[in-house]
Amino acid sequence: MTVKKKQAKGGSGGGLAMPKAPPLPPHPEHRGEPVRVGPYTILAGGIRDLVAEDLEKADVLIPLLDSLPRLEFGRPYQILAAPLADYGGVPNNWEQFLREQVIPLLATEKKVLAFCHGSHGRTGCFLASLIAILETPEETPDPIAAVRKRHCKKAVESQAQAEAVFALRGEKLPQKYSMEFTKKPATVWPLPQDNWWNFLPTAH
Repeated sequence: MTVKKKQAKGGSGGGLAMPKAPPLPPHPEHRGEPVRVGPYTILAGGIRDLVAEDLEKADVLIPLLDSLPRLEFGRPYQILAAPLADYGGVPNNWEQFLREQVIPLLATEKKVLAFCHGSHGRTGCFLASLIAILETPEETPDPIAAVRKRHCKKAVESQAQAEAVFALRGEKLPQKYSMEFTKKPATVWPLPQDNWWNFLPTAH
């Protein structure tokens, strides 16, 4: 006589069904939330989230890529262009650009909105770079950890970006970041040495 074995519920192998993992919380949209950098506040976003109404928060836009979010018809904008290569490094005059163009702009108390595609890599590098310059190592030993806490846990996405941040303080990249990032050759972006930025004021 043949005896049939009862099959356990939850799978053909007779094992118990594994409980499903809870769904991950949705990643927050980056639509120009304020981020502290030294004594100033700057707005940070990503064009995948930004809409035309979000741009009304800002007096000046700093696109860190070659494209712009949807613009409002007939509205004048001020643009300080600073396109960076995705996952790449920064130009040789990055510190000069930040010190001579961006920081004086923040000091005028104008509302500045910086953005890339997702507000992670290039925007994170930009924000962490400002923190590295405007805050002392004693006050903020790790600019990347600071921007991940203040803006987004995904901020700064490549070793080239991380190295650029610590280079502003004359420091080598901490080992924990060397281990975190997949080592890739830094992207060399062909830029002229002087006045690579392009500031386009428009009357309001």
